[in-house]
Amino acid sequence: MRYWPIVLLALALLAPLPAAAQAASIRVLASLARPDFPGAISFELAAEADADIVAVELLYGETRSEAFTIVDVDITPGRQVEASHRLDTQVYYLPPGTDITYRWQISDAAGNVLESEPQQLLYHDTRFDWSERSERNVTVLWYEGGERFGQELIDSATNTLDRLQRQIGADLDLPVRIYIYASIADMRGALEANEVEWVGGSAWPNLGLIVGAIEPGDSAEVRRIIPHELSHQVLHQATDNPYGGVPRWFDEGLAVYYEEGDGGYYADQVADAARAGQLIPLEALAASFPTDPQQAGLSYAQSREVVAFIDATYGADSLRALTTAFAAATPLEQALEETLGRSVDELDADWRATLGGLGVQPTPDAAPQTAPDDRFSEPPVLPDGAQPDPAAQPGPPPGDDWATRITALPAWASIGGLALCCLALVALAGAGLLVGLRLLGVDKRV
Repeated sequence: MRYWPIVLLALALLAPLPAAAQAASIRVLASLARPDFPGAISFELAAEADADIVAVELLYGETRSEAFTIVDVDITPGRQVEASHRLDTQVYYLPPGTDITYRWQISDAAGNVLESEPQQLLYHDTRFDWSERSERNVTVLWYEGGERFGQELIDSATNTLDRLQRQIGADLDLPVRIYIYASIADMRGALEANEVEWVGGSAWPNLGLIVGAIEPGDSAEVRRIIPHELSHQVLHQATDNPYGGVPRWFDEGLAVYYEEGDGGYYADQVADAARAGQLIPLEALAASFPTDPQQAGLSYAQSREVVAFIDATYGADSLRALTTAFAAATPLEQALEETLGRSVDELDADWRATLGGLGVQPTPDAAPQTAPDDRFSEPPVLPDGAQPDPAAQPGPPPGDDWATRITALPAWASIGGLALCCLALVALAGAGLLVGLRLLGVDKRV
């Protein structure tokens, strides 16, 4: 028994050294990141080692996403190295207020690897001198309008949180930043270059960020943008899961429904579309909205009216029940059946029935999931006076011959046929050779 301590000590000495001890010969001298909003972020490193440093990798990503991009940074190998990487944020867009986490992985010629400690960076819009107020996990930033305007913004945010808590039973568990620009022109400098021109605000729920354009003193716009964009954040945090999402019409409809002010504009927009027979099927609004400004506006208005219909028809707990179902990754059709007792098409039809007297068209039938087998049996529809092109008709063209038929075969059939022809030719050649040899008497037995 007395030898056990010696054996354990020997095993401990033979065990591999931990990674930190192996990498102790590599030292980080300097590591920093410098944002240059809205164009780039520059990452810089200086390091030294007892052996030549042969590889440097930069790992960076949005802190909240917990995913990293890995960049192999070019260096000149040596005992001391300097490395840098410029991230073009016009190409790899990041909204203002994004928290970035980054670190370095350094390898030397002796096989040692050092992974530096994670560092944080706030990608902030440095073009303006911002003021900020924070309450209940919301931070509002603005640069024009003074303290009175800032108080109006934060009051609108907290009022919205109160309403969402009452109706869908959700609040903010993670912080949210709201950047309020004084003009559309100022805000566009913070958005992606290809952003649609009519947008007045944007939200990135996965990053906890909101960007909006509100001129100080425009209280109506405060009551519209703050509740709308904050609703997206709360709903995302309440329903986020890796298995399912929230239908677009419910997400946007809820956001528009919580806008403070008269909702009559949206009702009028829906009524005009109903009279013209141009309402969009609710099922078509589950995944995305049209990019056309008029159709997009109708999509928002129609979604808002459907959410208002659910709240008024099925009671205050209906929105909460749907939110809970989506949080559990329940598919849309099943969620509606379990909470409202209706399918998507039935809900759409019930809502359209409330628009009676407007010439509302019935809910369209669901589209077929597969194309019919006879989809090419009908002749093509041509402009008046146009003649069909024989070459464009199905089947072999006029003047069909064996060559045309062969070229029309699928590739596997053509290759198989060619192989069979080759075998047949070889067999014929062999038979001919044997006959020739026999005639010449070469194969006669003595």
